[in-house]
Amino acid sequence: MGILSSYTFGQLSSAKSENNPATVYSQPMSFKGPAGTCNFLVFRDNLPWGSSAVTDILTATAETFTVLGSASMSTEDFSMYDVIIIESDQIPDFHTNFQANFSKFEAFVTNGGRLQVHAATCGWNSPCGYSVVLPGGVYTVEQYDDFNNIVDLAHPITQGVSNPFAGGYASHGYFANLLPGTEIIVETASNHLPTLIQYNYGSVTVTATTCTYEYGYMQGQEAGELLVNNMNYSCTYVPPVTTPISSWAIFIGLFLMIAFAFIRLRKN
Repeated sequence: MGILSSYTFGQLSSAKSENNPATVYSQPMSFKGPAGTCNFLVFRDNLPWGSSAVTDILTATAETFTVLGSASMSTEDFSMYDVIIIESDQIPDFHTNFQANFSKFEAFVTNGGRLQVHAATCGWNSPCGYSVVLPGGVYTVEQYDDFNNIVDLAHPITQGVSNPFAGGYASHGYFANLLPGTEIIVETASNHLPTLIQYNYGSVTVTATTCTYEYGYMQGQEAGELLVNNMNYSCTYVPPVTTPISSWAIFIGLFLMIAFAFIRLRKN
């Protein structure tokens, strides 16, 4: 899907302003996709920047999904889902509930779930001066940037996106306190700080961004192309299987025991 080959700023900025439209609240919903390969759970209290981009894409691709408000974070059984999506630009209560139930999201990832966090704040609905904390202690710092650079041109999420790409704004912050091994996929053009990252936590990979995914999709900006790619990637990506260290230790121990016994036999 090619959203555009170049961009133009929308008449409205994605930044916080007294002139922003009124908050559009979201309603719980579900959709059984006939061709879906993943079961998605989308959390949002309001439409980010008034955009229903995430559910529009899931419906178009015939995925199975459920949309719930943040009040359901404490009661919903996360084990029923393959991918959980946290949407951008949410009202203050959303962030309060997200933090209150943070351990459930950590457990979801550790147990094999895939978490996609759209962490752009200080938009039309979300508070400014707020840091979104991710599994492992990664957190966001607010900063508006019109231009972002693609660091990993080969990554599935960046395919079909111009480098650099722009928006009004392209990103609303960057990530700090990165875990060892974190891959930086996209960064700010102004000071090279990460705006789209991927890292391992537990048994599965977390993808997170401060790019204006939903706003970009609504406005025909290339952050919307990243959103489409990211949603497909979160469903299809399978982490590489690695042999646990304990298994290697057992293997090496057995090898040394056999080698030692063989040497003893040779001497006798």
